[in-house]
Amino acid sequence: MPPGVYRAVREQCLGQVAGFFHKAASPIEAPEKTTFGDIDLIVSEAKTTPFPVDSIARALNAERTIHSNPISCFAVPYPEREGNYVQVDVYVCDPKYFDWEIFHQSHGDLWNLLGSSIRPFGLTANNTGLHVRIAEIESLDRKKSLISLTADPHAVLDFLHLDRAVLSRSFDTVESMFEFACSNRFFRPDAYIRHDLKANDRKRLAQRDLYRRFVDDYVLCRTARAQQIDDVEQLTRREVLDEALERFQKRPEYGARLQAWREEREELAHKQASRDWRKRKVAADEAYADAWIKTLAPSTRIDGLG
Repeated sequence: MPPGVYRAVREQCLGQVAGFFHKAASPIEAPEKTTFGDIDLIVSEAKTTPFPVDSIARALNAERTIHSNPISCFAVPYPEREGNYVQVDVYVCDPKYFDWEIFHQSHGDLWNLLGSSIRPFGLTANNTGLHVRIAEIESLDRKKSLISLTADPHAVLDFLHLDRAVLSRSFDTVESMFEFACSNRFFRPDAYIRHDLKANDRKRLAQRDLYRRFVDDYVLCRTARAQQIDDVEQLTRREVLDEALERFQKRPEYGARLQAWREEREELAHKQASRDWRKRKVAADEAYADAWIKTLAPSTRIDGLG
């Protein structure tokens, strides 16, 4: 869809769907986008139960509906194109994550860039907020290593030293988004060196032109101009962890999670040691039995001859 059609259909659909929920919004557009596909609407707290899928379909004049949890899809007539349709995806979000989801989805490309900056410091963002990883657990169980810090967009932007104005506006250009990404306190050019990228970032490099432009063009040019960055905050992963735990009051959870992990690993190690001991004992018993049989075998043959 061209931008004009996309915006008109989006605003119309949002207005029709919003009446069924206490919260409803659509993510902000990505910069310099000239064509659009599906329309995404994020909603929360339906005013009626069960989910009013049939009522929404009638309000949208949808020709076809696919209802599932948490996303329902509606085929809405394309303006002035008979037989053509626009796919409208209605995503039902947990109320406590609504503001974060709007922010996260509005700036998906930005978060792809920021992710490479914050990951070396043990930080990661997903659809439920900003998290910190416990280094001791991460290599063995990435999911268990996550400690949720916050789903408050303002708090996250403040922690990254980024301007809150991004919450209410889109970027005018891709260049301005690149510059904004580089202004975060954790930005280091060496996090974007091609051969050092993690698997997910290498995948983005291959599949997302915007990420490739940032890594291969923008960061390289910025580094060449500056040669070195003298004013960046010198931080270690441990320092960032301590700051995050204090700022978001997560130290008790961190301590409890780490203690539970260590106890679990100790129990597993004990069980493994017991299994190994039993295996060694069985092997020793079998070796003893084999040796005993071998000592009896010659005399048995002699007795048979007599």
